[in-house]
Amino acid sequence: MTAPPLSANGSARATPQWPDGTAIHPVAFVTERKTDHRVISELPPALNRRAVALPSGVKQTPELELLSVPCDRPDEGDWCDRAREWVAVNGPAAVQTITFQGAVLVWGIGRAAVLAPVSRLPALESVLSEVAHYEAELRETETRLGELWPELEADAGPAFDFDDKAARQHDRLAKRYGQLLGLRARLTRVLPYVLTPHVYPPSLASQVSERLRERLRQRHRVEMIQEQLEVFERVYDTLGQKANDYKTARKGHILEMVIIVMLAAQLVLSLFAILTTGE
Repeated sequence: MTAPPLSANGSARATPQWPDGTAIHPVAFVTERKTDHRVISELPPALNRRAVALPSGVKQTPELELLSVPCDRPDEGDWCDRAREWVAVNGPAAVQTITFQGAVLVWGIGRAAVLAPVSRLPALESVLSEVAHYEAELRETETRLGELWPELEADAGPAFDFDDKAARQHDRLAKRYGQLLGLRARLTRVLPYVLTPHVYPPSLASQVSERLRERLRQRHRVEMIQEQLEVFERVYDTLGQKANDYKTARKGHILEMVIIVMLAAQLVLSLFAILTTGE
């Protein structure tokens, strides 16, 4: 998809023109590659995803819009400023710019741009798409954990005083614990790649990936997510144990009552037999 001159909201500008070959790639992360998809990046096997450029006319919402600008000297002219303006559609505060070995990468929420010589564009496009996937996974995990905090505060009470009312919430607590396991699994899948050590010997792509992940504070955010998950898991582990203990104790009480009733019935029958036979 060839890119026209763009303003901050993606609409056309009259002047000046972008370099020849400039294109916007709507990127999606898919499990199955179709013949009309251009693969930008093959993500690690554990993720079972590949970043593809959606062809024009496809009604699939892209997860990343990638502006690719071929230029030997990105610092010449106003291309970097215009790329930042285009990326900053969701606000300039979220924009990160990295200049490295004659290439410029601009990162924002849902949009990214790369300005580099033609020979370097494929590797840098691949880096941006990979980091975009890791970032999307971390953001989704952070968002869903944030939504669960009020639920945790409401559920924490029965951890010390489990009763019939709490027992009736057993299915909901089990569902919540299942959600936490899903978030833990989701984080575990991207963890090795977010926390990957520096590559040696370093390449342009590996160094850009490391710098971008550092700028996005992905390592620190992973640590915070893990700490939050540990708090959630500790509370719901306690609730699960309390629920099982409560159910076991209740079954024991019911069994005791049944035994008492059976013994009482046997005693009544024995007394009745003694009275009727006169023995």
